[in-house]
Amino acid sequence: MLPVSPAHPPQPGTDLAGCTPVFPPLPGATLQTSHKLASLQTRQLLFNRLGQPGQVQIYSAECRAGERLRAQLLVPVLPAGSALAAAFAIVAQSLPYSADVHKLPFALPAGYSAVVATPPTQLAAPIQDPLTQVSYYLGPLIDTRTLVGGRVYLVVWSPHNHMGKYAVKLGHRWPLHWTYWAQLPFYLWQIRGWFGLSRVALLAALATLLGLAAAGAGFLRRRR
Repeated sequence: MLPVSPAHPPQPGTDLAGCTPVFPPLPGATLQTSHKLASLQTRQLLFNRLGQPGQVQIYSAECRAGERLRAQLLVPVLPAGSALAAAFAIVAQSLPYSADVHKLPFALPAGYSAVVATPPTQLAAPIQDPLTQVSYYLGPLIDTRTLVGGRVYLVVWSPHNHMGKYAVKLGHRWPLHWTYWAQLPFYLWQIRGWFGLSRVALLAALATLLGLAAAGAGFLRRRR
């Protein structure tokens, strides 16, 4: 169990806005069997779990030369206490620098670079997503770029063979397409379910928003 700083109320996590939740199937443990993501550039929250000791999970996506690669570990605050402070790494054929490559759970192929972020030694005050009302402890951040185009890999594992749920915040581009905002209630429903929290409050909030929208539409019609 990681040491946690003295209890503080969660602070609003405004940086979580605009993130699309991703609930992938079980990824492979090698670069060749990695689970392919649509992008590493758009803002996403990746939710998964390590279900057995020594498990390695690898995700991948195509990137162009010079693209920014940003990933941050989030330790979810779960009611059952089954969260995991994992290690993660970004692996690509050409990164500006490498860090702690020897800590990877596999031998790095020739020509590849890696930046490894080890699990945090202590967790500070959590942040809370204002929309979903779920909380996370902030873990380490990797922010780098690709020097050449090609496939980039995100590797997640536990050096201590721990198991549990983890989340990774990916990307930096805000969603601009209307379909993201149209699906927002469904995203909130998914995230609350993954955390094992009641969705009753969410339904009440959505009902209130729909009521306000209907009242506003009615007011505009009367004015016309």
